[in-house]
Amino acid sequence: MSSLSNQKDIIKSFVEDIFNKHDLLAIEKYFAKENPSIGEGSAGFKQSLIDLFRAFPDIHAEIEHIIAENDLVVVFLNFTGTHKGEFHGLQPTNKLVNIRSADLYRVVDELIAEHWDVVDQLDLLHQTGAINFK
Repeated sequence: MSSLSNQKDIIKSFVEDIFNKHDLLAIEKYFAKENPSIGEGSAGFKQSLIDLFRAFPDIHAEIEHIIAENDLVVVFLNFTGTHKGEFHGLQPTNKLVNIRSADLYRVVDELIAEHWDVVDQLDLLHQTGAINFK
């Protein structure tokens, strides 16, 4: 079993390689082969990242908080990027956006065995002008 510090380091490295360096080849390095939480497998996860990076080519994630207990690591991320490409049917606005997420990772044998996240999509739609609050 990995130490809590080591588990946090794995997730920090994952965030840096995947979200900040946009290194899609690194996905295989971090995820366990049998990982039900990435939906359609690593190919589906990669495609969702390709779509994200195409829409926000300069996206960058900052870790606000990271906490580990047992085999779980929780990380609060604050993404910033410019909406330069189509995103879920929404045409580019060239607006700078801020996307926040809370991610929960289960780390087993130094690999991500499961992942869950909550992303503030409503705020993103508001920032891009797709919806307006009154």
